[in-house]
Formats: sequence, structure tokens, C-alpha cells
Amino acid sequence: MRLLAVIIASVTFAPTALAWTPLTSGVQNSVAPSMLVTQAGATLIAWDSPVAGTISISRNHGSPRIIVSGDPAANRDQLIQQPNGMLQLYYPNAQGVGRMSSSDDGQSWTGPAQTQSHTLGPVMAAAVAPDGTPYFAQDATDTLNVFRGLNGESVRNIFTRCCAEAESLAVDTSGLAQVAFYSNADPDGAFVYDALGADLTPTTSTSLKPTSQHTDRAPLIADHSGHTFLAWPPGDPATGMTVVPFVNGSPAGDGVTFHGNFTGGDPHMDLAVDSSDRLWAVWSGGGAVHVARSRSHGQHFGAVVSASVPGTIYQVSAAAVSTGVGSIDVIVNTGSSLVEETLQPGLSVKLTTKKKVGKKTIVTHFAQALDDGFGVPHATFKIGGRTIKADTSGKAKVPVGSGKAAAAGYVGASFKVH
Repeated sequence: MRLLAVIIASVTFAPTALAWTPLTSGVQNSVAPSMLVTQAGATLIAWDSPVAGTISISRNHGSPRIIVSGDPAANRDQLIQQPNGMLQLYYPNAQGVGRMSSSDDGQSWTGPAQTQSHTLGPVMAAAVAPDGTPYFAQDATDTLNVFRGLNGESVRNIFTRCCAEAESLAVDTSGLAQVAFYSNADPDGAFVYDALGADLTPTTSTSLKPTSQHTDRAPLIADHSGHTFLAWPPGDPATGMTVVPFVNGSPAGDGVTFHGNFTGGDPHMDLAVDSSDRLWAVWSGGGAVHVARSRSHGQHFGAVVSASVPGTIYQVSAAAVSTGVGSIDVIVNTGSSLVEETLQPGLSVKLTTKKKVGKKTIVTHFAQALDDGFGVPHATFKIGGRTIKADTSGKAKVPVGSGKAAAAGYVGASFKVH
């Protein structure tokens, strides 16, 4: 007798029909909220209203509360949390950059304190080092200023060509500060990654190009295991969105690309990491938001989950939630409103067929529910009028037919056993 195993991989791109919840209206299409899940698990969303001259915050999806008013320079702001639990909000004001603080998980705020930045303009990025040192950044013509310290006591202009835009900051577990931005200084455009030295001078630089003009965000984020990730859209027009890993200031491979046909300003992008080091990629395209999660430090991702958005997508922001199997909170700017939704990770299904060949051929089919290649315990498979429960590895014997895999906290996946 002979045992023959044939493996068929089935990855499901799972569309969802979700109702996006309005957060606020009357915003400009350039507003890109700053989002943060605190150490205590609260979700904070901060955004600006330039016309009204206000900075507002929503905590745990509650009603917005204005914490800064009468600000003639109100524009993009940034939230960070220091290891001691202190929250800092950096925002532009008439004197440059102000700072608001919270010691009670965002329930109340004190300030303002004026930082050492006296440059007018939005605060495009912020991050915090493992030792609690904050960083924030502003850009202008021939300028990309990176500030370090609670009030920006140190500063360096790291890019003197015209122009650097859409910057993001990240600091890895070793304390390496890094910046990414879009540059049109070269004719073919580039997403530029720089690792910064102790004096904030770039020590290594990686240019990813060609790319189309992208001035809303060059997403850069560090996890808790020494990895940093940059998302960028290769091609002009863009042909996909690629998530590239960096370690110790250098690329650690070509990354993972999600292909698509993009029009207008798509893909608008963001990255998020939860407290369990699960990496989320978020991007827009075709009138929908798409998300995928990696449990392998960006080596590969699980199934793509998509959610149609009512209206045009101008900006996308996201924050990863660790509760349960994890989820991603997404905010979309539709041109005049901010709408929010929580998306779950998607399942994929691997099908295995075993043939036992002898006097009589016996064929046995197995299905395994996976989350980025990891088995999902006790998933269920509905097929042929039956509901079959998987084992602790997410695997079960199944009959021939069309089926659906499901598990609590996941978007299900369809599959077909032949």
C-alpha cells in the first residue's frame, strides 16, 4: 500500500458588509487622525479642526471632547504614550508646537506647554523611545526637522532638498530612531527611509522608487522585537502596497506586496502593531479599506479582509487592539466626515487530501483553519449540511463539497473540497 498526500492551499479574500459609524463631521479632507491604544487598553483618537481652531479627542469611541480651542494654527497632531504611562499630544499652535499631557489614561488633559519648536505647520509624526524620550517631526520647503526630548530640546534638519513630505517616525527596541517620508526631490519620486544617529544625523538611507506622489503618510512603525516596517506603493501609478521590514537600520528582505489597481490618491496606507507584536497593514483601493495581519513579523500575512466605504476615501488611520484574538480600529476621512469601524482578522483554509492506495483506494480530506499560517484552535467547518469542529491545531476531516470555515473573532473563509 502507498500513502499519497496532496496539499491544496485556499486563501480567501473576505469582503465584509459593515456599517461605518460616524465619529464627527465638518472636517477637511486633509485631516488624518492620530490613533493610540493605551497600555490600559483605551482607544484614543485625536484630530484637528482647522476652521474651528480646535483639537479634539475621543476615548473608547465616546463623544469627542475639545481639549485645545482658539488655535489659529490647528492642524495635524500626534499622540504618544511613554513607558511610565504618561500621554503626550503634540500639536501646532501660533508659537510653533504645543504639548498637552494626561496622567489618567486620557480622561483629562493638562497644558499647554510650549516646546522648542517655533516652526509653524502641522506635526506630521511622533514616536517614543524605550527610555521614554519623545520624538516629533515637522516638514517645510527644504526642511524636515526631527525633534527629540519632551519639549524638543534637540533638533536636526535631516533633509535639505525640496521636498520631504508625509513623514513618520519610529524608534526600535534598541533605541534606534528612524524616519520615513515621501520625496519628490528626484523626478521619479521615492519613499525614503533613514536611520538616525545619536545627533539625529542620518546614518543609513534606503530609497524605494519609483512611486507616485503620496503626501498623506509614509507609514513607519516598530514592533517590540527589534523590527521596523515601512509601507510604500511601488509604481506610478501604483500597482500595489508593499510592507518592507528593516532591522538595525537596513532592509531585511523585499517585503510582502498586496497587488491592486489603484486610482486617485489610493492607496492611502497605515500600519499598526499590537502589544502581542501582531502587525497590521491597512490600505485603501476600489472604494474599500483592506486589512491583513501578520503574526510572523512581516514575513507573510493572513487573509485580506475588505470593507466598502460610503464615499471617497481621503485619509486612513488605524490602531491595533489586542483584546481576544485581536482586531484593528480604522478611521476613514470621507472628505467631510470621519467614520470608524473595527475589523477582524481573516481566516484562510488549507486543504489536504490523503490517498491510501491498495486493493481499494481510500481518499480522506482534511481542512485546516489558519491565521497567517498558524492553526486556529476549535474552528468550525460547515459543509454538506454538517458542522464539524476542528482540533486544537484547527484541523478536521471533512467531506467533499463547498464549505465555510468560521472561528470566534475572525472573518470566515469559503473553500471547496473536490
